[in-house]
Amino acid sequence: MQRWRPMIAFALFLGAAAGFVSFANGQTSDQRAKFAGTFRYAGNAQQEDARRAAIDRAVAGMSAFTRSTARNRISATTQIISSYSFSFDPGKIVVRAQSRPDMISGDKGEPADYTYNGKRSQLTQRLVEDRISQTFVSDDGRRENEYALSPDGQSLLLKVTVISSRLSTPVIYSLSYKKAD
Repeated sequence: MQRWRPMIAFALFLGAAAGFVSFANGQTSDQRAKFAGTFRYAGNAQQEDARRAAIDRAVAGMSAFTRSTARNRISATTQIISSYSFSFDPGKIVVRAQSRPDMISGDKGEPADYTYNGKRSQLTQRLVEDRISQTFVSDDGRRENEYALSPDGQSLLLKVTVISSRLSTPVIYSLSYKKAD
């Protein structure tokens, strides 16, 4: 009987580990369920002012002509989206931004091609705890979106970071969204 004790202990350990894995997957499913749905912009003038100020800081070191063109280009690519919808297919994260193509990629950071307004980039997305991390990489630089969900799942904070070698500093700002459904 004593010979079996180590094997029984090992079997119990494996059973507990399997239960832990199921629990961890359950947490991911819970987070997916909290993210699933549509969130509408709920920010205010201060958030829009902060976005504009971040753009101004990023182009401050440029000549007057270049600065104006760069400001317009960045302003166009950082427009405030009125709503985001999140859904999950097996192994995929699907983010729908109003008036933009769906952003679909693997949920573990596998890259996918993404094109908007003729500009191509590589998209990666990950769901980690209460956040979806989304990164677009193109020839010009990169944009990182971090969607952070409130504990009750009713609010979303989007932190945007735009990085380019052409900018003197990254453009960083945050926007608030509320669950619509």
